[in-house]
Amino acid sequence: LLERRDAGQPALVVFSAHAFTVAPLTSDVSTIALLVGSLSSDIMPSRGSFVEAGIDKAAQLLRQTGLVRGEILLLTDADVSPNSLDIAQALNQEGFVVHVLAVGTADGGPVVEPGGGFLSDQVGQVVIPRLDTEGLQRLANAGGGRFATLTADDRDLDYILSDTPNINGAGSDEDEGELFQ
Repeated sequence: LLERRDAGQPALVVFSAHAFTVAPLTSDVSTIALLVGSLSSDIMPSRGSFVEAGIDKAAQLLRQTGLVRGEILLLTDADVSPNSLDIAQALNQEGFVVHVLAVGTADGGPVVEPGGGFLSDQVGQVVIPRLDTEGLQRLANAGGGRFATLTADDRDLDYILSDTPNINGAGSDEDEGELFQ
């Protein structure tokens, strides 16, 4: 994904119940690539997968830089809340696009814990996250972006990165940012 970007400055945000900036907007994609390799769910201080936390953090990064346009690529298996739809729609009205790359399947599967075993809920039941494809598609639509599910080849990225509209007209590369979550 980082190798395929042709303009702008990517950033990296991770989220669970809260969102955290791993790398701010930068032209140094090699540093972001190195940081991705060290990410795992066990480094997060809280559990959960709240899309609105990730999108809101991405919005903060974009707004604080004064960029006039940009794109957010949300990689997630999380459920979509009405609040996250509102945030994506508001971002799109500001000139930012929210794309969604969904990770998972409708049938779901257990989440492997780093030390072995499977993720369980508060009553000891194994958690089987199922992908809400329709909700994530609505999120991409609200954000004016594209939706794809993760594939083993590059079809997902080919679709999301193709024919991306020029948001708010022409602008220089310095006026555009990308956030990968």
